[in-house]
Amino acid sequence: MLWIHPILQLAALLIAIRVLLMGINRFRFQHLRQKCAFDWKGHVKYGKIAAWLWMVGLVLGVYVAQQTWGTTALTGAHYDVGMLMWPFILVGLVTGYILQKPSGRRPGLALFHGTANAVAFVLALYQTWTGVEAVRLLLL
Repeated sequence: MLWIHPILQLAALLIAIRVLLMGINRFRFQHLRQKCAFDWKGHVKYGKIAAWLWMVGLVLGVYVAQQTWGTTALTGAHYDVGMLMWPFILVGLVTGYILQKPSGRRPGLALFHGTANAVAFVLALYQTWTGVEAVRLLLL
């Protein structure tokens, strides 16, 4: 049961890399006026998967830590940054659901959506680093 959190979070991060690269193409097209391919349906599909995996992994991580060690504070900054991460994931999900409905161009909302998700991604990279340490110290 202890391994479910790191496995889910790693899967989410790997999917998020693909989604981020697609989102960068969208940014280049919409804001920099560069011609590039944007797989909108793939971006939406895989973006939802990555975000929901992150959220489920976060909840399971807190639950498993509490059940196993009786506290969530054992992982220190890993826990703190995870709690900081969830609002950005939530904003990315909500704005993504709004943007997937056709109702004209909304470049400001798309930029807000991309920024929230980029912050979540950077935090996830930090979480990967601290998570590897947590696995090394607590699970191996």
